[in-house]
Amino acid sequence: MYSPQVLITAIFQILLISFSTLLLSSVTLAKEPISAMDVFKIAYASNPVISADGKTIAFHRYSMDVMTDQRKNDLWVIDAGGKKLRQISKGFDAVGAAAFTQSGDAIAFVAFKGDTSHIYVQQLNSSKRSELGEDLSGPANLAFSPDGKWLAFTMPVAYKPETMGTIPSPPEGAEWAEPIVVETRSQFRVDGGGYLPFSRHQVFLIPTQGGAAQQLTQGQQDHNSAIEWLPDSSGLLLSINFKNNVNKPWDTDIVRLDLKTRQLSAFTTQSGPDSAPKISPDGKRIAWIGHKDKPSIYHEYQLYTAKLDGSDIRELTTDHDLSVIDFAWHPDNQQHYIQYEDRGQNVLALLAADGSVSVLTDKLSGWELDQPYVQGQFSASAGVAAVTLGDTITPTELGVVDRQGRVQMITDFNRSLHDSVQLATVEEHIVKSSVDQREIQYWVMRPPNFDVNKSYPMMLQIHGGPWAAYGPQFAANNQLYAAAGYVVVYGNPRGSTGYGADFAHTIDFNFPNRDYDDLMDMVDATVAMGFVDKERLYVFGGSGGGTLTAWIVGKTDRFRAAVAVNPVINWTSLALTSDLDKLITNYWFTDLPWENPMDYWSYSPLSLVGNVTTPTMLMTGEEDWRTPIWEAEQYFNALQIEGVDTALVRVPGASHQIEYRPSQLLAKVNAILAWFERYSKPPKAPKGQ
Repeated sequence: MYSPQVLITAIFQILLISFSTLLLSSVTLAKEPISAMDVFKIAYASNPVISADGKTIAFHRYSMDVMTDQRKNDLWVIDAGGKKLRQISKGFDAVGAAAFTQSGDAIAFVAFKGDTSHIYVQQLNSSKRSELGEDLSGPANLAFSPDGKWLAFTMPVAYKPETMGTIPSPPEGAEWAEPIVVETRSQFRVDGGGYLPFSRHQVFLIPTQGGAAQQLTQGQQDHNSAIEWLPDSSGLLLSINFKNNVNKPWDTDIVRLDLKTRQLSAFTTQSGPDSAPKISPDGKRIAWIGHKDKPSIYHEYQLYTAKLDGSDIRELTTDHDLSVIDFAWHPDNQQHYIQYEDRGQNVLALLAADGSVSVLTDKLSGWELDQPYVQGQFSASAGVAAVTLGDTITPTELGVVDRQGRVQMITDFNRSLHDSVQLATVEEHIVKSSVDQREIQYWVMRPPNFDVNKSYPMMLQIHGGPWAAYGPQFAANNQLYAAAGYVVVYGNPRGSTGYGADFAHTIDFNFPNRDYDDLMDMVDATVAMGFVDKERLYVFGGSGGGTLTAWIVGKTDRFRAAVAVNPVINWTSLALTSDLDKLITNYWFTDLPWENPMDYWSYSPLSLVGNVTTPTMLMTGEEDWRTPIWEAEQYFNALQIEGVDTALVRVPGASHQIEYRPSQLLAKVNAILAWFERYSKPPKAPKGQ
């Protein structure tokens, strides 16, 4: 028997231990709202590729390197059951395309180090690694032949540009200017790449046992396409702009490249993009996605199949009001995995032989770090699908849909983020459009530690595209805005994708216009909830959202301040200088700018600048060739002329994806917060009033 004193002492010790454990637990669980440096804790999975037997998944793991201020990526592999996670590449600046051998026992990948690039083949059951080819430059689109003898890939090959006149040779040791450049190409500059080199992607073969690479294609045709082998390894399928129509740059066709003759022949001929050819598991049919050309930039992509000789073409998805983003054959040779958008979600489903669609998961998530765009990726084989999964508080992880349709997340790269940071959650809402009673879906993000009895400032965030969509996806910038004490509202006005063809096409030749009313309906509905200060409303958006922001401040003065990020301000100047110039002039408007200049002007926010009183900041990357910086400069100068408070933020080195580097994301967020804070108090009334 124990004495009372011993029992009391024991009980006291137990209580002390319990209290200490509870105290430590509460300290461990205490989390702070996200801060700027927490962005460097974020990691995400991208570009999944599954082996032919469905047992192994390769993917890229991206992380934020605080010392180099870069998104770093490496190649990893993991068993489909979530075991044996291991890193394949290490010590490279970046890794690119990856492809499994047919047996699945090795993987080829592209690795970049400085100005050099390599193709390595890594054995998965040993440390053995070999290199294929020498003096390669930017290889991509790797694909092993079914017989295992060859690896096909694409790679740019330089050619001599046209010259115009000659000048004398400089004396030895002289330092003369760079020579002039003569352009005759239909596209000579691209966003994210700047002025293009004088090269064209060609198709190459290299023996898997080693040897020199053989160039299969020649000439000015660009062959930058995913590669699909024919079942007997006698040829390749590609998707290229075979017709070479300068005014239809997206009019691609499936072509067959015969390895013996090295001749290209068209497999599809319809006007419109046909792409992503894939052979059925039994080798009897080809499937691809495409659509017939129509006078609109946005189209619904359909899934087609045909026999290998091009006969018996079938359209499999025309009875469904959706647009196929990607697809894969099911091992039964009848069904197909299809990916599409649906009401703010990115969906993976099975399309049955009878045309019925069964959703496998609607939680696909993409690589976008800055904004909550609806995105996602998948790769399927042998009845197993590797998917990228995420939600509003989970940056993209790798997941699996098994043969029974069960969905499982198999990586946890963001554990440190979740353990230390309190993230804001998102609520879905619906409002009826005041224009025509269409349902408009939107989301409200409340600040951490939200108090329903308080009144909060509100930001309206507008997506770009405009044929795109936001959804319940992780967005670092929105988390930072919420942590700063703002209610963040974002949604999908008319023209957004994932709501059917009619909804998307309501803005054909009519942007911006009634989408403005849909956005105001979101604002009104949120203010009516009772926790938003209607005197502290702010608006911002990027690209098409920047265009709508500039349009909004020309229509209303209800917002205290605004930020237009990489906007279109003048459709005529945009149409003739953007890297999408031919698409805009041929599809965005019914006429060319010199044929009907008032049509372009009537949709240009610059036409409304005389109405603007809202302090409006502009922000654009200095190397943005999608909506070049002179669009923002026009508006900045016009606002100054009109006496409106304004600022122009130039982001050195940035393209249209203005926040690609982590510090650029933070600079963007903090500049927007600083601009809004500058106008957080009501303006003082003039003296005498």
